[in-house]
Amino acid sequence: MNRFITLLISLLLYTVSGKAQSTLSSNALSQSTGTVSQEAMPTKTAAAESPIYVKLYGVYGLLTPGVQIQYSQSQSQTGIAFPFKTTNKGLGAGPRAGVGIGLIASDFINIGIDADMLFGSAVNITNSYDDGTYSYTNSSSTTLKVVSVIPNITFKALSRPSYYIYNRLGLVGGVVLDYKTVTNGVSVAKNGTSNTFNSTNSYTSNSLALGYQAALGIQFRLSQAIRGFAEVVFYNQSFKPKRLEVTTANVIGGKPTTSLVVTDYIDEGSIVNSTTQPNKALSYNVAMNSVGVGAGLVFRF
Repeated sequence: MNRFITLLISLLLYTVSGKAQSTLSSNALSQSTGTVSQEAMPTKTAAAESPIYVKLYGVYGLLTPGVQIQYSQSQSQTGIAFPFKTTNKGLGAGPRAGVGIGLIASDFINIGIDADMLFGSAVNITNSYDDGTYSYTNSSSTTLKVVSVIPNITFKALSRPSYYIYNRLGLVGGVVLDYKTVTNGVSVAKNGTSNTFNSTNSYTSNSLALGYQAALGIQFRLSQAIRGFAEVVFYNQSFKPKRLEVTTANVIGGKPTTSLVVTDYIDEGSIVNSTTQPNKALSYNVAMNSVGVGAGLVFRF
């Protein structure tokens, strides 16, 4: 081991002394010929990377804190027991996909604007009742799709040549593309006769889904022009339904019936029971928060 260290030191000294002699010889030659030294000559630098970037990303919402939680319930024949089970997610959960464009403003700050779409995961519940005279079962599925625009700013907390850790804040403005609940029910009497009930609650008009976004992530270099990133993202958005159209298609006693009931939601005014439509109802807020994980690619040209 000692011989190896001695040999390594000797090679290092030999290399350093060789470079020193080469530098001295070059300087002497430059002075004697009157030419400009290498250090004084302008050097050609590599082309700078563009400060503009484009990104593609996907997010999957796992948790939905602060949203209305649905629950399934059932009733036994005795009418005493009412078991129930809450859903493990609410509106805002599920997949999102988006694109964005940004500008590297400094070594520590990026500014950009993203556009993404919440495809969402359906919120499903099932209710069943049996009072000994008849049994009734219904299942409902609520779906939500929202496209959002997100101006944002990114702060680099820890920057290294091959990666950096960041946090991002953004304002979110979304348009509700589809928000509805579809319910199917079956009632069966003791004598075997059955009735079916089907309804679709479509919220055909809604306010903008406004809120904010916060993320913590890491971006890492994959090649000269491509980066990858992974992050934890929190979305906080909410909106107000403005119009509800309920379409029913029931079969009772073998006779099909259909109907359409329209309700407008208002922030203030008088609610009067009337046979004329549309009906009036008090407006309310729908939250679609989520905490999820995301990943994507960044392209610099």
